[in-house]
Amino acid sequence: MRRRRRRLRSIDAAVRPVARTGRWLAFAGYLVLLHAALLVAVFHSNFLLLAGKTLGLTPPEEWNQSLVARILEQAEADGAVLPGGVVLVGDSIAAQLDARQTADDAVNFGIGGDTTRTLYARLPVLRSIQRSRAVVVEVGVNDLKYRPIEQIARDYDAVLDRLSASPSIVAVSVLPVDANGPAARQRSYLRNERIAALNRELKRVCAAHARCRFLDAWPALANSAVYSDDGWHLSAEGNRVLAQVIRKALPAPE
Repeated sequence: MRRRRRRLRSIDAAVRPVARTGRWLAFAGYLVLLHAALLVAVFHSNFLLLAGKTLGLTPPEEWNQSLVARILEQAEADGAVLPGGVVLVGDSIAAQLDARQTADDAVNFGIGGDTTRTLYARLPVLRSIQRSRAVVVEVGVNDLKYRPIEQIARDYDAVLDRLSASPSIVAVSVLPVDANGPAARQRSYLRNERIAALNRELKRVCAAHARCRFLDAWPALANSAVYSDDGWHLSAEGNRVLAQVIRKALPAPE
């Protein structure tokens, strides 16, 4: 009987560490699966963006998946752009233009929602700018949602510095909005007084760059009939008018 008890105790002593190890392995596996599930949930939500913004570790909120997707598409298309042409960059006002109405050899790399900061960040992938005869820049109105005019002007100056490889820069003024339109009523930052103040700063910044010409498009687009239903973006006629204004400001091809 004693021998049997000693044998059982020895078996128990041998088995217990194995069982304990098995429980720890099972627990560790559970933790791994739990963290994996949490990571999947986090990356499929905006938690990281919100947390990063709180800590100041992520880009401003004008960055989004749609913008990044368009940047990647344009980077791929940029390789096929022939040298000596015109490159359009900027926000949705630029993006909606028919590039060929501005110049026969123009390409449009405008992106809706673009700001001076997102434009600055994406310019390095547009290698065609270095081979162009002119770059048309139309950006700034979306910045009014995020930062003061003084900061926008500094960011705009950085954009023009990054475009210095182009022999000619046409800086199109931020366009007025229809003060009675839905966009102006719904967005407190869309005020023509503030847009005019921004344009004065952008014109000053442009004047400090030897190759930059500031193009004031307000006189040609002062009529509300050139706007779409939102009173902010241009109608087909408005796009045609703006394209013609830009065409006249561009240097002739060599």
